[in-house]
Amino acid sequence: MNGVLNPVKPGMIFVFFLFCLTWAGTQEVHAALLDGLLDDVEESLAEGLAEKGEKLTTGNFYTDDKPNAHAPIGMMGDHTHEAGEVMFSYRLMHMFMEGNRYGTDRLTTDEVTMMGRPVPGGYLVAPESMRMWMHMFGLMYGWNDTVTLTLMVPYLNNSMDHVTRMGGKFTTRSEGFGDIRFGSLWRLWAVEAPSLGAHRFHFNLSMSIPTGSIEPTDQTPMGNIRLPYPMHLGSGTFDFYPGITYGGEMGRATWGIQAIGTLRAGNNSNDFSKGDAYTINVHGAYEVIPDTLSGSVRLSWNHWEDYDGMDPNIRTNHPMNQMRIVQTAFPDLLGGQRLDVLFGINVLFPDFMGLESRLAVEGGFPIYQYLDGQLETDSVVTFGWQAVY
Repeated sequence: MNGVLNPVKPGMIFVFFLFCLTWAGTQEVHAALLDGLLDDVEESLAEGLAEKGEKLTTGNFYTDDKPNAHAPIGMMGDHTHEAGEVMFSYRLMHMFMEGNRYGTDRLTTDEVTMMGRPVPGGYLVAPESMRMWMHMFGLMYGWNDTVTLTLMVPYLNNSMDHVTRMGGKFTTRSEGFGDIRFGSLWRLWAVEAPSLGAHRFHFNLSMSIPTGSIEPTDQTPMGNIRLPYPMHLGSGTFDFYPGITYGGEMGRATWGIQAIGTLRAGNNSNDFSKGDAYTINVHGAYEVIPDTLSGSVRLSWNHWEDYDGMDPNIRTNHPMNQMRIVQTAFPDLLGGQRLDVLFGINVLFPDFMGLESRLAVEGGFPIYQYLDGQLETDSVVTFGWQAVY
């Protein structure tokens, strides 16, 4: 079962979310929530631009049709849509992890199993590598000139290779739908002028429902058992994702910053919750071929906490000798932080019957990792298609 023990927190979040959408649908909306509230700032900018013979445009979220009008494909919730506009998207994401790390130190499997790292005594089993594939189906809809609604449905396929203290090898797998995520993007403020460029801000507000399994099982040397936490397909909790996004544009260049949090609403039905997480993205892109091709670079900072609680059905110690089995079964060894650098390409195709489509790819690797005792990430690649109608 993937429900939560205490429905009060997720219920409050859901009610607040519906209230926000209801308010946006019934009020007289503008292009941005802060229209008219930053008059002093806008007046000061307008006066300075007037001396150059330029005019300041405010509340305009329109972006020219260019390949880098959207952020690198590995980012989500980076742009809003006009009222009635629909965007369909598909992403294929792959993450490869190999080798263990404790802090900034790389560990061999012998160090994990025989030499007592990351804890004294060692483990009977050490993970060697893991592959994570995710298909992400997305939908965005411009509900009005203020709010864009979002929906994301993931399907995951995970595999992890292990080696035992005696040298035996085995692989575990899990596959299925993850947690479905829905939400909204709220336009906040936008200004634009020829010498100033375009600057746009929006608020990210979304939540996920626990549709992904937190009870996957597979065959191991100890029989068919419940797999440790990294092999789970969901969190088992209702999760809340607040954030803010800024995007800028001038000539052929675009850039942006996004900060997103992941907040868990209590423990799930198996008495644990994943740790809260925080992500900051900074990206820049340049239109290499006008109206067709752009290249991008992105820095992504990720911080995630250890788990709270523990699933009593995940085995941590061998029943015969009480030795620790594998570090992935211990919730206090799952936190960490990582800085990735990623490079991408966006390709924009000519409109066809009112459909604007993009193909994009982005790939990269960590340049810094500090982990509590888990597999380190080697590479991240995302391929995607977006179609706006």
